[in-house]
This record gives sequence, structure tokens and C-alpha cells, in this order.
Amino acid sequence: MQVKQTTLAEAASLVSDGDLVALQSMATQAAPMAMVRELIRQRRRDLGLVCLVGGIAVDWLAAAGCIDRFIGNAVSMEQFGLAQRYRRAVEDGRIRMEELSETALLARLGAGARNLPFLVTRGMIGTDLIAVNENLTMIEDPFGGPPVVACRALVPDVALIHCHRADRCGNVQYEPTARWPDVAIMPKAARRVIVTTEQIVESDVLRTDPERTVLPGFVVDAVVEVPWGAHPTSFNPRYGYDGALHSAWVAAARSEEGAAQFLERYVHGPADHESYLAAVGGESRLAALTRWEAE
Repeated sequence: MQVKQTTLAEAASLVSDGDLVALQSMATQAAPMAMVRELIRQRRRDLGLVCLVGGIAVDWLAAAGCIDRFIGNAVSMEQFGLAQRYRRAVEDGRIRMEELSETALLARLGAGARNLPFLVTRGMIGTDLIAVNENLTMIEDPFGGPPVVACRALVPDVALIHCHRADRCGNVQYEPTARWPDVAIMPKAARRVIVTTEQIVESDVLRTDPERTVLPGFVVDAVVEVPWGAHPTSFNPRYGYDGALHSAWVAAARSEEGAAQFLERYVHGPADHESYLAAVGGESRLAALTRWEAE
């Protein structure tokens, strides 16, 4: 099997300006933050984002001027407050948002993954969003049931995901506690797949728990080992989210200047992932987020 292991910088080179990027994210949970920081450092521009529920990753990319469009259900940092840089960019017209229900987004990605023109849902019936979205239309049920919403296929240029473990060939495993719907469908719909992982292991290790392998290596283009790669979001059951850093970002993001200073300290300033971990407090700070010790 082909070895796919590489560095963050080399993996990020697979993302070009203007690409539509599917980003694993559930607000404060399970975002591929190490890759997000690398894209910001490499100053990608005009990216589109596809997210089930965006969070701090979307806000950082918006603050850095990396994105100009968003397709998804919501952007929220939950109890920490609004994604203020993203919100401001949408209000100013610098980011165009296509709002979808969760079922409609999964239908669009599902159609893309299956090479179908569309899949259907009932999730948005009764809203005005269908009328204003060219990717949605009402159709009659050919089997005599009530009308449904046809959701046009969505094929991202690249998918970014973070996993618990992978081998050097890109076979990907998740613990059951972190198997969100976007993990199952985004990589299968995308043309290219970049995986960051908490740990690179031998293929024989994956074979001991084959039911936890959710993505085969032949669909993966690059895999990078980055422990704590989801920080400051959580990655259950390995570690929780960093509430202090989320709160610090929300305070800084009230102004464009504050956001820029924050990104300089934690994103542009650190030369690599290890330097970032040191900047956020190092081993003592990270240990406080650990929920259990992995075997």
C-alpha cells in the first residue's frame, strides 16, 4: 500500500486558493485545528467552507481573510458566545452564506458521495430557504407520497478531518464517541482528503479493532501525525475543549485589531505545531484537558 504520511505544510499544499473545503466540526468539538492554523499561516484565500456546525475554526479562518463563502447549518461557539469575526464578515458581504438544515446538507454531500444528481429530504419544508436557494427545489414523490425537497449534489474539492489513529497508508480509525455524521460522509464526497491524527500506528494495530476503521487509505491523499491536533476544540474521549482559550478568543474577537493580535500570538507566531502547543501553555495546560490516558 502507498505511504501517505507527510507534514502539515506539505498536506496543506493540496489546498489551493478558491477551493471548496469540507471541514469536520461540531462547534466546540472535533475540528482539525492544526490544519486550519497551517492554512492561515500559508495565507490561503477565497476558500469556501462546508461545515455541519462551524465553531472557532470558522471564526479564525474568517478573521484571517481566508474564506469568502460558507455552506452549512450553523456557526456557533456554544456557551462561549458568537463567532464574531464570521458574523461581521457575513454582515459586511465578505462571506456569502448558504444556510441549510442538517438533513439538507447531509443529503447534498450524500448525493456527491454516491455520484447522484441529488438526494431528497423533508427537513426544510415550510421555510423560505428553499425558494432562495438554487441548490434546492420541491419535487413530487413519484410513489404518490407528499412532496419532498431535492438537494443538489455537493462535491467539495478537499475534506479536512481529524481522527484518533491512522496508519501511514491513511487508513483511519475513530473511537465511537467521536463518530459525527460529517466524518462518515464528507471525505467520501470530496475529491481530495487530508487527515490529521492523534497517533500514527502500524496497520496491525488497526486490524485488532477493524470495526473502528471508518475510512480506507485508498481515498486518503495525505495523513499527518499531530497530537492535540483538534485543540482548542475537544476530541473525545482523549481531551476536552480549552475553555480558557475559547474565552480569550471571544474577548479578542470583539475588534479586528484584537483578533489580529490573537492570531499573531497563537497562529502566525508559532513556527510549527509544537510551538503552538507551547504557546497555549505546554504540557501542564494540556494535561488539565485530558479526560483519560490512552493505552
